Amino acid sequence: MITRMHALTVFSLLLLASLYGCSTTPDAATYPVGKLQLHSALEIEPDAATARLQYGRIVARNAVQEHDPFCVFEIDTVRPEIQVVQPGEFSITGISRSIETFAGMPVFPRYAMRVSLGDDDSPTHIYYKTTFRLHDAQQPVRALTCMSNQNAPGNANFMRHLTMAEIRSALGSWFTLHLAR
Repeated sequence: MITRMHALTVFSLLLLASLYGCSTTPDAATYPVGKLQLHSALEIEPDAATARLQYGRIVARNAVQEHDPFCVFEIDTVRPEIQVVQPGEFSITGISRSIETFAGMPVFPRYAMRVSLGDDDSPTHIYYKTTFRLHDAQQPVRALTCMSNQNAPGNANFMRHLTMAEIRSALGSWFTLHLAR
């Protein structure tokens, strides 16, 4: 049975974590700007502008296991034909963090209490996203966003952003992150 003091402590910790996670200002010590290197040509499917990477390989949009770390590589254009992004090094012009639901809506601190108490009215998907904004003068690259569903059933971890090791594992040998220190 949850005591009032225990519930208040849990709520306070979740509130602080939610407020910290809502910040979109990058932690320069943790995520400085740098380069993202693509090692092999990457095909973007027709009528799309994204490719998903998980477990070190390209996966179909509907094959992502959302409770595990995955990344979405995004370009500027949607075309009816396959688009190929050539190997190269892309500048990381900025890094941000956000917390969003499945629909891309921000998660507000009031949901933290509901999630901890098992309220059925809370979002079922909560993504702690790290977005690397990209630029390349030769190719229309836009961003690399890495995340996982932190509210997935069986996820006993404290909700948090992915570590660099988890991001690199999702990218596998397709990409290498070179971050300035």
